[in-house]
Amino acid sequence: MLKGAEKGVGHRSAEDIKWQETKDFVTKRDKGMCVLCRILTSYELGLFIRSRPNFPGKLEHAHIDSVGNHVEKTYDVNNVVLLCHAHHERMDSMLNPLTGYPMKRSDHEKWWERIKKGAGIVS
Repeated sequence: MLKGAEKGVGHRSAEDIKWQETKDFVTKRDKGMCVLCRILTSYELGLFIRSRPNFPGKLEHAHIDSVGNHVEKTYDVNNVVLLCHAHHERMDSMLNPLTGYPMKRSDHEKWWERIKKGAGIVS
């Protein structure tokens, strides 16, 4: 079992050096900003801000492929991006990251492709 994953998905230990190194790399790569907020057009950002009155939120390290289904990708820097809390929550819940309304799986996949491209992750 991966150290840090012992407490359950999403609860990696603060003592997990490999996770801390992954987060440090991703934070630097993503310029310390939510990748999605950074790549949105001004129109899209306006839609998002209007739908989320408590924006901005804290930054979080989000897994593209769930570690619940892909534990081997826990520390893969090509599977982790920096997102604000609102975008992380919406992407994990299959909600449109701009509006918060439910979206189809195909739209969800398109958003992840756009996020990966914005982070410089090659598929």
